[in-house]
Order: sequence, then C-alpha cells, then structure tokens
Amino acid sequence: MLPLRLPHTPRPWSRWLAAHARPSETIFVTTNDNVRLAIHRVRPPLHEASGAPVVMLLHGLAANRLAFLWPQRSLAVHLAQRGFDVYVPELRGAGESETPSRPWDLDDYLTLDLPAILEGIRRAAGTRPVHWVGHSMGGILMCCYAIRIRDHGIASGVAIGSALDYRVGRSGFSRLYAARAVVSRLPAIPFGAFSHAIAPLLGRVRTPIETFNFWPTNVEPELIRAFYANVFEWIPTSLLLSLGTTFEETGLCSRDRSLRYLDCAARIDVPVLLLAASRDEQCPLEAVEETGRRIGAHARVERFGRAFGHADEYGHCDLIVGRRAPQEVWPVIERFSRQTRTTA
Repeated sequence: MLPLRLPHTPRPWSRWLAAHARPSETIFVTTNDNVRLAIHRVRPPLHEASGAPVVMLLHGLAANRLAFLWPQRSLAVHLAQRGFDVYVPELRGAGESETPSRPWDLDDYLTLDLPAILEGIRRAAGTRPVHWVGHSMGGILMCCYAIRIRDHGIASGVAIGSALDYRVGRSGFSRLYAARAVVSRLPAIPFGAFSHAIAPLLGRVRTPIETFNFWPTNVEPELIRAFYANVFEWIPTSLLLSLGTTFEETGLCSRDRSLRYLDCAARIDVPVLLLAASRDEQCPLEAVEETGRRIGAHARVERFGRAFGHADEYGHCDLIVGRRAPQEVWPVIERFSRQTRTTA
C-alpha cells in the first residue's frame, strides 16, 4: 500500500519559479488539531493600503498557492495592483502547509483549517470583511462555509468552476466515483507525483490528461508543462470520498450526513458569482447553473466560451491562468468583489 505521506518530489521548474515569482510575505497559523498552515499575502501599493478590500484566494483539490501566484499570470498580483489586500492560503497537505499524520476530509477543512485561516487573515487585516474567491474545491468550500457557519464574515463569494451537485452534466470525476470501491483501498492518490513525472511530455499532442484541466488553445504549451510540474499535490482518499458525495442522490454531504449542502444552498446569504467554463471536463457548465439555481437570488452565473462572446473556449484551469484570463475573466472577478465590498 502507498504511504500516507509521499516522499518529496523534485519539481523541474522550481528555480525558474523562485526567480520570477512576485515576493509575498507568509503568515503561519495553527489549527485546533495543531496543523501549521501557510497564508501568503500580497499587499496593495502603499498609498492604497489603508482600507483596502480584503480578498482570499483559495486553491482547489490537489493544488497549492501557485494556482493564484503563477509568475507573470497571477490573479493575486493583479488584484493587489488594483488595490486589494490579497491572501492566498494553503490548506493542510498543500505547498508550505504542514501535512498531518492522519488522513483528512472536507469536514476538516471546514471546521479546522478555514476557521484558523480566516482568523489569521482578520488578525492581519483587521475587521474588514473578506471577499472569498475559490477555484474548484475552493469555491465548493466557500459555499459550504457560508451554509455551515452563521457568523462567517464573508462579504462576497466567487466560485470558479465549482458546483454542489456533479450529477448534472458530464464530469470526468464520474469515472473515479465509479471506481470508488477500488480507490477506497488506497490511503492516498499520488496525483502530484504522477503529474510532476509526466509534465515534460504534455502540451505537445492533445491528450485527455491536458484537457482534464485545460482547453489547449487557451493555454501556452510551456505553461501546461510547468503547471503540471509545480502546482499539484497528492490527495488523501478520505478527501476524495467526501467530495464524492456530490455524485449521490442527496448531493454534497457532511461527514455524518446530517448536513446536506445542496438542500441548504438557499441559506447562502451573501452575493455569489459562479464562473462556468464552456469546456470544463471536471465541473460542467450545467452543474454550475444548477448550483446557481439552488442558491437562488443571491447567485449570478457568468459563462465563458465562444458561445458567450469570448475569443476561445475555456477549460477548468483556464479561468485562472489561461492566456485570455487577464483580459476576459479577471476583470469580472475584480468588478464583482469591488461592487460588493460593503455588503457584509
């Protein structure tokens, strides 16, 4: 059987990343179960720092901070340059955060990691409400947290390629869910090690590996290779199984199944923007639309792709690092977060 914690895997582009990444300061917080988590802060220009709106960018499943801090195509830097005080946390097991010795699931993120992260951001930023931008699982966690926590302190939420019910449309994760009896025998899925190993081969001929995360014509081949080499981590099976409830009749559930997030979606009481990609093989556009319908009046869905007036189609990660994201997607996120800054 695989060890729960995989050995360190060398990352081919790590020196280039270190040389080109925008410097950020790192804050460390400790959860109630003594796991040390990293939060990376990118400040706005000094003359705009006072009273700057606070935004938290939360990565998705198996990802780390580089999804938002990618050199020369960083949503975090874009928002900071436009006057936001930006925080990019890494959940347990990701990037510079500690990997605990026991497996974890979605409930651990919601009850242990996120309270510690949000408290750490509040200590650094003061009482300013937090605008939450989450990619994939990061957006799912935003919805679940707003449902679960009464005094959540969230001003607004942007969920990028996220849904509470993946039965709608065709998701590539459905094949993994069908194999859950086999997957459940493993303590972890070594996705990070696999993606690092195959990275040099990618972006040359279109394969299902690339299209699972990217629409190839909307991302440079060299970015695809570097992204696979540096962004992804291993996944505890317990986390996959908890996320797998999105394929069940009741939709996404808490660990004890007492809280059905899909049924409670209308509890979300802050403005939510849901971004959907035309060629997303993980979170289909139809699933995003259904989640927006379940949330109700507080939700708005924004669609990206040729049919919606954009220059190219969009895949799952193109919405944050695609070649056209800075012109077509990031301004939408910025405007929404700025317009809702006083609603909390």
